[in-house]
Amino acid sequence: MRRPIILLLFAIVISFIYSCGKDGKATGISQSSSQLIAGKWVLQQEKVVQYVNGAVHTDTSYKTASNNVATIQFNKDGTFNSISLYSSDESFGSLNPGQITTADSTSGVYSFAGTKFNVSAPLAGLGSGSIAFSSTTSYTTASVFSGVSNSIGITELTANRLSLHTENIYTLTNNNVTQTYKNECDYYYTR
Repeated sequence: MRRPIILLLFAIVISFIYSCGKDGKATGISQSSSQLIAGKWVLQQEKVVQYVNGAVHTDTSYKTASNNVATIQFNKDGTFNSISLYSSDESFGSLNPGQITTADSTSGVYSFAGTKFNVSAPLAGLGSGSIAFSSTTSYTTASVFSGVSNSIGITELTANRLSLHTENIYTLTNNNVTQTYKNECDYYYTR
């Protein structure tokens, strides 16, 4: 029961960060090259590094598998949607309560302004929702999230390869203790 609540809170935090953050950073992609982004992309790998108060807390790479998939569709009209699905293996004879399935989907608009690339919502990835909270501490007060900044940039764009880099910074206050989180994600897609 606790995992769905945590995933919901993570989705709300990321949505807040994207709606209140700064513009995306420069990508170095020309307007004519931006035509290459339209179409469906399949996520092959995602690298996630999470810093808590400046120290590395999590450094993980996820790879696509039959039980862990994600895609993004960039439409020519400037809209996009992304989806991801993770399903754990069911372990027979263990104390595991059964298969766990996590799904994520986002949609919004994207744009190029000169060499800047912007998206209006977070991207669903292979590790969606898995790094926001890594604590088993009980909290006596409601958690307070504050978005600080976010950026997205295209690091590679060809007819068959797309690589994106995102950085999201936010603060989380629990029991009157504030910590600063920075999540860096690198997404590697192919057609």
